[in-house]
Amino acid sequence: MKNGLFLLAALCSLLILSCGEATVSEAPDEEDGAAAVENSRKSGPAYPVVELGVPLFQVREAPDVGSRGLSDIQKGELLELLGPVSEQTTRLTIGEKTFYQPWLLVRTEAGTEGWVHAAVVTGEVPEGLRLKALLGKELAQEAVRYAEAFHEMEGGASVVQTIRQAHQLCEQLTLMMQLQPPGMASEVARLLPALSVSWVASAGSWQFYVDYKAFEAAAHHSENPADDALLELYYAAFPVDSIGYLYPAWKLEVDNRSVFSLLGKGVHTSFLSRLDQTQQHRDLAGPEIDQLKALIINDMTGPTVLYWEAKEKVQQELKSILDTTFTVLTPADTLALHQSLQALRDTAAVQERRFNFRAGH
Repeated sequence: MKNGLFLLAALCSLLILSCGEATVSEAPDEEDGAAAVENSRKSGPAYPVVELGVPLFQVREAPDVGSRGLSDIQKGELLELLGPVSEQTTRLTIGEKTFYQPWLLVRTEAGTEGWVHAAVVTGEVPEGLRLKALLGKELAQEAVRYAEAFHEMEGGASVVQTIRQAHQLCEQLTLMMQLQPPGMASEVARLLPALSVSWVASAGSWQFYVDYKAFEAAAHHSENPADDALLELYYAAFPVDSIGYLYPAWKLEVDNRSVFSLLGKGVHTSFLSRLDQTQQHRDLAGPEIDQLKALIINDMTGPTVLYWEAKEKVQQELKSILDTTFTVLTPADTLALHQSLQALRDTAAVQERRFNFRAGH
């Protein structure tokens, strides 16, 4: 994994906290403070050192802006990271950016031990501690477990399980990043293997995705064919660069607000055949197979779907799918497809839908 730099731009205004303002007192003598840090290094274990990246902050007795202030520190002052990270995150506004991050236990140059908000420090932070500073303790632990599993993949079961962990982590990170400044999403993605992040204008948020190609070497190394089969399934669903973006191969995104089903072009039939071929690996990859199947079924049965192809082509492929025996389809799936085809044949229902966007209609 790569070490990144957690940098905050120099601020011209005072630090503003959502719960109030930090008070200011005289800064500690710079020479004495540096000597204290040096002495602590000689007498005890070497702790990573960062700097205060904002003009002014107050070290707190507890990880809360309402707790007693212990000392004022100024921009550039060295802080030793002692390791502990607060369980809770706190909202902190710096200039025009708002951060929701935990607090870090530090030792100042003057020897004071207390808590500072993670958003106000700058410099190299060890990866494990950095994840805690960015994500909070609980989510950081899950991220570390995923990263460890990724680097220890052995055999088909662990490859599939690690992909499953990656999916779950992406969902949590996507949800969390809705409350964080833009640069933080890229920073987190750089610290975790096989994850990618991009801004989705239609959703108005950063979305995390799995880079399936990153699992290929481990899958080929294992003797279980399930992991290779699952990866091939994801490659078919996301053929552009094998990254699991918001819209799979059976959808077409024309612009930020227009997404169309490609039913009628044969993409759905082809992918259902691939799902059938992967059915033999349900013991390991059942949840992933079902998730992909649910996505493509919804694309064929959703009441608000817009179609790129003409109505006749849409009906033709849907009828062809129903005339074919796909083992992956349950009776409930088949019933939903029959109802969708019937709705497409119903003149009144069809008038509520729109077809043939390919031709501009």
